[in-house]
Amino acid sequence: MAVRKYIGTSRIALGLLLAFLTAWPSQPAAAQQCTGVRTGRVALILGGYAGFSAAAIAVRGSTWWEPPRQGFHVVWDTSPSNGQDRLIHAAIGYQTSQIAALAWDWACLSRPLAGWLGAAMGIAIGLPKEIGDGFHAEQGFSAPDMLFAAGGAVLPAAHRQWPATRMFQVKVNYWPSEEFRAPLPFPQLENDYAGQRYFLAIDPGLMPGGAGPWPDWLGVAFGHSVPYWLVQLPVHQWYVTLDLNLRGIPINADWWRTFATLLDQIHFPAPGIRIQEGEVKLGLY
Repeated sequence: MAVRKYIGTSRIALGLLLAFLTAWPSQPAAAQQCTGVRTGRVALILGGYAGFSAAAIAVRGSTWWEPPRQGFHVVWDTSPSNGQDRLIHAAIGYQTSQIAALAWDWACLSRPLAGWLGAAMGIAIGLPKEIGDGFHAEQGFSAPDMLFAAGGAVLPAAHRQWPATRMFQVKVNYWPSEEFRAPLPFPQLENDYAGQRYFLAIDPGLMPGGAGPWPDWLGVAFGHSVPYWLVQLPVHQWYVTLDLNLRGIPINADWWRTFATLLDQIHFPAPGIRIQEGEVKLGLY
């Protein structure tokens, strides 16, 4: 299967940028300024999305959709990387949803509505690429890709609607793989699936009222990666590890809240186990 190419020069870089922007405190300032929906800001947000989509198509269209073409079709394609290509969609949907929700806060929408509109934009950010794929004979509109993106995008909205869900976080970890460092035909950094690890972290300290007797700064994470996917068929690597929740560290300073929110988008290696083809290994993951 041909290597799939995604929006932008690097989805990992985009994810880190969006993670940085999610650290901006917005709610107190927005509450002071808002007396009604700012229609001009709504138009600016929608125009920004349209401009981003148009620019992405203009810059990358020729490489995304080289012939052959055919009528629009939806595919339930298999993953060439045992799900890593799906998980990158979920992670980007999650990050885009967060930053889009902050933009809707800025437009003075209610906090829950801003969250759900952010989720919609988290899903929509990948639509131009997938729709174009739908007319490509060798690809197709990937229903699994969009389902994973939707799953990631909905979670930040759920955080706003149901505060108890804040304990569930999507986190990433990346280190260049041996495949990426070797002279192999990698067109883009985001295709280094063997270097990417994706985690669903459960951090009770993020719930309203904290974690009780459990330390607010400690959680558990469940992760997935592959050791390779180009040099041979990939195999699943599953992880169960401890997770560091920096927002649970009792430091009462505004700068720390911002800094911790940024870094809590990343899963830092912690004691745990890795399961690969039935073999269990202890380590820092």
